[in-house]
Amino acid sequence: MSNAFYFSADNAAIKANGLFDFVMFCFQDFGVEMFFIDEIFKYTNWKQELKNIIDSFPQIRIVFSGSSSMALYDGVIDLGRRVYDYRVHTLSFREYLKLKHHIDLPQISFDDLLYNHEKLSVEYSIPLRKSYFDEYIQMGAYPFWLWVDFGSFANLLQKTLDRIILEDLQYIRNYQTQSLDKLSKLIYFIANTTPSELSINHLSQKIGLDKNVVDNVLFLLSKIGVIHLIQKGQKLSEKVRKEYNIFLSDTNKYFVNNAAPDIGIIREAFFVSEMQKIRHIEISLPERSDFCVTYEGKQYLFEIWWKNKNPEKYPKNTFIVKDIFSPSEHSHSIPLWMFGFLN
Repeated sequence: MSNAFYFSADNAAIKANGLFDFVMFCFQDFGVEMFFIDEIFKYTNWKQELKNIIDSFPQIRIVFSGSSSMALYDGVIDLGRRVYDYRVHTLSFREYLKLKHHIDLPQISFDDLLYNHEKLSVEYSIPLRKSYFDEYIQMGAYPFWLWVDFGSFANLLQKTLDRIILEDLQYIRNYQTQSLDKLSKLIYFIANTTPSELSINHLSQKIGLDKNVVDNVLFLLSKIGVIHLIQKGQKLSEKVRKEYNIFLSDTNKYFVNNAAPDIGIIREAFFVSEMQKIRHIEISLPERSDFCVTYEGKQYLFEIWWKNKNPEKYPKNTFIVKDIFSPSEHSHSIPLWMFGFLN
């Protein structure tokens, strides 16, 4: 595209001349109609000036990004219906295999996963090894592994998490330094506690902060994809109580904060992270079974198990998710790794 232009909003020239005036100059004098603006939040008053640009020049299209997910989330709310937000997820197991091991396998639809997994698991398992999946859950969700070992990978990911807590939270909520120091322990406690034992009250007591602060931070972290909050129960009264199981948004975060995370938590966290990448899907925690997934108006129950769990003992819409690296052995038994191929 010849009439497109990229720049970073933290450029001194942009700050000196003003974002609105710079875009207007490029548009009127050079016919630029497509702008890619990086680090947008580093420009003072960026939300207001973007509003002015969008309202003044309807022909112009702007794609903006930045290293602070929280600042972008906050800005998207302020800009309202003027913008669409696109979330770039972490690498899936399928994408990791393609980049790391040059194994290119097609995506799988949710319906195919449920009703065609026996055939697909045979085809897909031929070029795969269990060690590939083990690699992925430890350090495969982020492309840092392209140039570093696990020690450096863990350091980079931890620095990213620290920045979100210590810098980004302060940017949009202006928390005091003492509160931020306590909040920095949040990810560690989540990684080292069984999800069913975590609650807002429990975390509040652990880190020594008011539960309303913890509640607000958890909400923000869920919105930018650091954690997943899975609602307990499906009734309105249960939703009002705001009871959740709390998961880190990918398994890599567990290994960075826990040298030997519980394998049961890792299985559940992987299942949740892959399911959450599907649009228009809802996950909740029913009284029976581990998870209830609502998709296109239908509900499906999932049991996350490793060893022998008899599918015949559960209702027809219950699927057993097994941590095995062999083909599917039953019409309602799905290997865990296959969820990493979901479309």
